[in-house]
Amino acid sequence: MSSTTSSRGNPAFGDIVRSMVVIAVILLGLYGVGQLFTNDDKVEAETVDYASVVAQARPAATFPLAAPSELPKGWRATSARFQTNGWHLGVLTGSGDYVGLEQLRASVDRSVDKFADGSKPAGTAEVAGQTWTVRSGPKGRWTYVRSEDGLTTLVNTTASRAVLERYIASLSTS
Repeated sequence: MSSTTSSRGNPAFGDIVRSMVVIAVILLGLYGVGQLFTNDDKVEAETVDYASVVAQARPAATFPLAAPSELPKGWRATSARFQTNGWHLGVLTGSGDYVGLEQLRASVDRSVDKFADGSKPAGTAEVAGQTWTVRSGPKGRWTYVRSEDGLTTLVNTTASRAVLERYIASLSTS
């Protein structure tokens, strides 16, 4: 019998290194091909004409539908939806922070569970002559909530409280 070494069953260190190099080259090749077909461009949210949605929704609404008469310069609406039991308006501030307005025929608890999950009570605030319950949420999110005549209005944002309060003060039901 000859004493030649065989890599069957017990590979030599060089065999292991060569195999790892082949696998690394394959993985790098797959990564490179993936980069060719990856689009890193940020998808910007579409702007919607919320004023026309408000004009159509107010006559059909069974509650005082709240919306700003106009948005501050640089702000834009990205979503506006009306249903018989609720209203939603989503806007982006000039700095890219989100502000969401929800009006629902639902309890405060249910509204908070749906739109401000994980938030905690943080006192109250007087805004435009109305008392709002303030909630602080994860990642600096602020939520203001009030309920009147079975209608819960909830406004939340990733912006500062001052920005949120100016937005709430701009809301009108006519």
